[in-house]
Amino acid sequence: MEMTKLDAAVHQLVVAMRLFFEGDYLSSLTLAGAAEEILGKLSIRAGLPVAVDFITEYHYEDVDETIPEGQRKKVLLGILNRVRNQAKHANDEAETHVEFDATEALQMIMRALPMAQNLKGSMAGYKEQLDVWIEAHPEAFV
Repeated sequence: MEMTKLDAAVHQLVVAMRLFFEGDYLSSLTLAGAAEEILGKLSIRAGLPVAVDFITEYHYEDVDETIPEGQRKKVLLGILNRVRNQAKHANDEAETHVEFDATEALQMIMRALPMAQNLKGSMAGYKEQLDVWIEAHPEAFV
């Protein structure tokens, strides 16, 4: 089987969303995270916005001002990707558990979805399904 990187990322994102709606937040987080990473690189190549760049720019001033300028984005990326990285790595022996809920999976989906759409990935109907889920679950944003 062969497919483009965009098609692979869109497939991962579609399956992530399907699993999310079924309540499998761990698998959804992992797949959406993989899709988000690919879509981010493809967006850079295409000269399109990258979701995580927008988020880190928005929160840049929220980082402790004693942290050097060159390290602030790294701190923010660590925070944004913490749960995704905990779910896919076992590098730290002291880290024996992963704690997550729907919010982390939802955030990763929401980072990936606009990039997939900007890259013209076929996401027909999934944004609408996500909007319905969000409206039915306002607690996900508390």
